[in-house]
Amino acid sequence: MDDAVDAGSRLHDMVATITRQNTALREAQTRMSELRGTGRAAGGRVTVEVDRFGALTGLRIDPRALRLSTEALAEAILDAARQGVRDVRARADEMMRPLVTGPTGANAVADADLGGHDLDDILAALRDVRHDLRM
Repeated sequence: MDDAVDAGSRLHDMVATITRQNTALREAQTRMSELRGTGRAAGGRVTVEVDRFGALTGLRIDPRALRLSTEALAEAILDAARQGVRDVRARADEMMRPLVTGPTGANAVADADLGGHDLDDILAALRDVRHDLRM
């Protein structure tokens, strides 16, 4: 009888864990849809905002930046956009990190046998999945 109770308890725990994980994934997807990154260049005179896909959603050019040559201004905009993409990726990685950590805050993935992969490899794979799912 104790085996049946233990099995039922383990099953209940697994269902609860899966339910919590699904809730966390839905919340992450909602937060991911609102995610933005920021990049700055030309001494802060050019600022861009990008969405989770890296698409430009905002561009602010300080009037002092208009003193730059057209080539320099174009390069500053591109540099700021690249920084914005790095920023949004870092934010997305940080947002995904709790999804691969255990409920106690210990890194469950790092403690598990990862078949030779480290947490950065797993986060990169999650980025790929997120990209494929347009999250």
